[in-house]
Amino acid sequence: MNAFKAHYFDGQSSRLHEVEVQRLDVQTIRVVGDGIERSDAASSLHISPRLARITRTIEFSDGARILASDHPLLDQWFPQEDRLQRMVDRLERHAHAVAASIVLCLVVGIATFVWGVPWMADRIARQVPPGIEEKLGSEVLGQLDEYFGFAPSGISQARRDELSARFDILRAGMPDAHDYQLVFRDAASVGPNALAIPGGTIVVTDQLTGLFDDDREFDAVVAHELGHQQHRHALRQTLRSSFVLVIAALFTGDVSSASAIVVGVPTFLLQSHYSRGFEEEADAFAFTTLAAHNTSPAWFAEAMRKLDDFHHGSNQDEGVAYLSSHPSSFARIAAAEAEGEAFISAHPELIRETPGYDACADEGVCADEDEDSEAGDCDDADCTDAEESTGNDGAEPGTDSGVCDKSAVAGKKGF
Repeated sequence: MNAFKAHYFDGQSSRLHEVEVQRLDVQTIRVVGDGIERSDAASSLHISPRLARITRTIEFSDGARILASDHPLLDQWFPQEDRLQRMVDRLERHAHAVAASIVLCLVVGIATFVWGVPWMADRIARQVPPGIEEKLGSEVLGQLDEYFGFAPSGISQARRDELSARFDILRAGMPDAHDYQLVFRDAASVGPNALAIPGGTIVVTDQLTGLFDDDREFDAVVAHELGHQQHRHALRQTLRSSFVLVIAALFTGDVSSASAIVVGVPTFLLQSHYSRGFEEEADAFAFTTLAAHNTSPAWFAEAMRKLDDFHHGSNQDEGVAYLSSHPSSFARIAAAEAEGEAFISAHPELIRETPGYDACADEGVCADEDEDSEAGDCDDADCTDAEESTGNDGAEPGTDSGVCDKSAVAGKKGF
């Protein structure tokens, strides 16, 4: 039979009419039933594309429409002329094509998450004006003070000035670093920590400064944070974690809306992890910066070991450790040690400035010996009796024989 049942809406009301759709000839379609009777040219009608077996719609020029179940006559009366639609229709009818489409969607989704989102976030970060980033950093610091237990530093002003002077030396000559600032906070609940806040601020806790015995360890940690600042890692990582915001900013072009992430930034800085690539980039920056200031990158490894020892040996469960946002690993410490060895190979004259170096034990050059060598004498406590050393019975004990017993000074601490 050259007809099928359907539902008809006249476009004037919501009333449904049960009708029969007939084709009188190749060019004419007739609709009859439930008080409806009309004939229209087939060329004036528009039919929705096929999508699996869902109901299809035939639209009339006056706004009326027919809802028809998928019926073989529809494809005969209204053959698809669009090649793309025909191809899609064929693919939808094949299970293998459907399965391949699902796999393709998964691959595209993963690729978007792994590569697309970071690319979009980095592109947006480059467009965020410095003023917006500085405002963001100021608000983040305020939140750290108000909600995360950060309090005014208890370190003496003289000590803070001394460390700030070292910070100024490290940042000197860095691009766009003239507005960078170092601030100190007492954060007992957080512990030893250093944070690079968007906008150029680096926060160092009193607990971190008290952990180190040598200021070069402090320099190493600050150099690492300067690396995060130079590469805008905090802003970029936060944008990457804010997928919805990234998409919205990309499509609306309103990069100023990035300031809305301020609420989540403090938590990210304290509890989240930078990507492995960001950490390696900041580490490499620290190594280069330290070497440029005649400081061995091995001091970075020394600082990391102390942080590891502190947090692994602490019985406190509260607070957020420095290593929670800067995951320590054997690979990173080993990389710093390797850079330290390369530094000493290039600057052998600075070997005594490396962590743990003992000139007395390693070279037999001790502090007392250096002081006496200016007068050409050995320290009596470190030199043997000339008679015992040379077998000269005529030499008197303690005379300037120039023969020292290295075993007597081997245990002395060097420089």
